[in-house]
Amino acid sequence: MSTEIDQNKLKVAIDWVNKLANGINPLSGEPVPDNEIVNNVHISRCLFYVAGILSEAGNKRVRRELDFHITPEDAQKVVIVEGTGISMFVSEINKIIPKDMKRLSAVAVTGWLVGEGYLREIKKDDGHTTKTPTEAGRAIGISSEIRNGVHGDYLAITYSTEAQRFILESLSKKGNMERN
Repeated sequence: MSTEIDQNKLKVAIDWVNKLANGINPLSGEPVPDNEIVNNVHISRCLFYVAGILSEAGNKRVRRELDFHITPEDAQKVVIVEGTGISMFVSEINKIIPKDMKRLSAVAVTGWLVGEGYLREIKKDDGHTTKTPTEAGRAIGISSEIRNGVHGDYLAITYSTEAQRFILESLSKKGNMERN
């Protein structure tokens, strides 16, 4: 189930709830007969309340989903650690962006790196996919190694300080990045 709010559906819902609260049939635009339940004062007040909550939720959602962007000045504030994984690196980026901005995701960054040719997706024997650096990726400082974890061996992708700076520079030039 998606958590994204369809703004058009939300506007229609708010409009219809407001019309019902005012005793108007939202489908026909005609007044609802006095003896109908929506004309009960308690129901009407409840509908006005619900319309207000929906409107407020829509406004908060819009504010929260400001496109991700990072200035070159903010990019310099990101803590860079040699040989870190993408999740830790993205976590450091998200620490310096405004609270009302949608957080950058590791999936978005790796998807961008795949699209730019620095990583490629490969199918493993178990049918799952993983990412591995391409020659271009290795050239900017992305590397991989087999590690042993709780669930067995896995391919760990690490990012050198140079690779992290390259990603930050690309993010600050581009202004935003498509998120998956």
